Amino acid sequence: MQYFPCFQPIIDINKMSIVGYEALARTRSSDGQIVSIGALFSDPSFNRADLLGIDRSVREQAIAYLSESPHNVFLSLNLSPEWMDHVADDMPVPTLEMAKKLGVDPSRILIEFVEGAGDNKNMQRLLARYRAAGMRVAIDDFGAGFSHLDRIISLEPDIIKLDMSLFKRAMSGGVSQEVVQSIAYLARRTGSRLLCEGVETEQEFYFALECGARYVQGYFFWPALPEFIDSNAPKEIIRGLLKGYVERNLNREKQLMLYMEEMELYFLSIQSAMKGHTVEFNTLTAPPDGILRVFVCNCSGEQISPNYEVVNVEGKRTWIVDNDNLGSNWSMRPYFYQALAAKQLRQRSQVASEPYRDVRSGRLCQTIGKMLSGDRMLFADIICFGEDDKDNYGNSFYLR
Repeated sequence: MQYFPCFQPIIDINKMSIVGYEALARTRSSDGQIVSIGALFSDPSFNRADLLGIDRSVREQAIAYLSESPHNVFLSLNLSPEWMDHVADDMPVPTLEMAKKLGVDPSRILIEFVEGAGDNKNMQRLLARYRAAGMRVAIDDFGAGFSHLDRIISLEPDIIKLDMSLFKRAMSGGVSQEVVQSIAYLARRTGSRLLCEGVETEQEFYFALECGARYVQGYFFWPALPEFIDSNAPKEIIRGLLKGYVERNLNREKQLMLYMEEMELYFLSIQSAMKGHTVEFNTLTAPPDGILRVFVCNCSGEQISPNYEVVNVEGKRTWIVDNDNLGSNWSMRPYFYQALAAKQLRQRSQVASEPYRDVRSGRLCQTIGKMLSGDRMLFADIICFGEDDKDNYGNSFYLR
């Protein structure tokens, strides 16, 4: 049986072009169809030495094809941590030797390893040799069962490939979406670029944009191909998709601005109803849907008022008093020192925190704050706009 590589395009969304290809091992079925041999890698009954030989053969064929191609792209090669354990410190590194023999610039090769079995220290040493030669490193299936943050810290990957099943689950919201948001944040903070694979629909492409992906790949664009194609092939489709993305978010953004304006206007009315440390709610109109609670702190961050919580009573939104947090100190929260900084800079504007999950309600919310006279600070927790809504594509609105 013959084994050979096919190449799935990796698209740079910003450049709207194919910038790389992932080499995937293939063979032919009895009826001549090209089929994946991925199942062999998880088959414990298949001889591992034979599998390693197949893997290295396919890898070398892929590098050979890259060496002869006129396209200025990189090649992504999957390496199991299991194979890495076969290369001792004093041994030549097979992939480096292949690139050298075939005259391929190492910077055009991305070493992509799957989280799983393998010695982490040995991986670090081997990946250091790849990096020293000029190759880049990617972690595949990040967010799957074997993912560990210590590998991000120790291996400093150039690219993080989001686990496909996690990516698809996150489209429905909930904890999976929170995990994806955290991974996207981690990628930004560590200088890694996020790649979403398995993109099969327009909805999934748009969700990849919401995740902050720089690269995408999947059947929505192309499956694994026998050869490279024109790098500009996706330009028009990406341009159209990005135009649609702006259009579909424009109305939502305007709604968000109107929502925040409503919250801030009501917040101003609360300020006018302040008397000492309390709020005279009988002078206020019924609170809008977005308000969760308000409270007052001093300049040390200590809460000097109860929580004034908004509840529904017989279909009507009204206020109740909750003394549970009275005396708590919130000086460690960003919204506190943001409001304090605004006061010291003599700015009159209100401040708004980054979104976070409210412990009491379980809702995604923000805190807006304003410095008052007498060293008092007024805060309101509001629900993030669109947190419970879905767009026309079934995606959760709020992923920032």
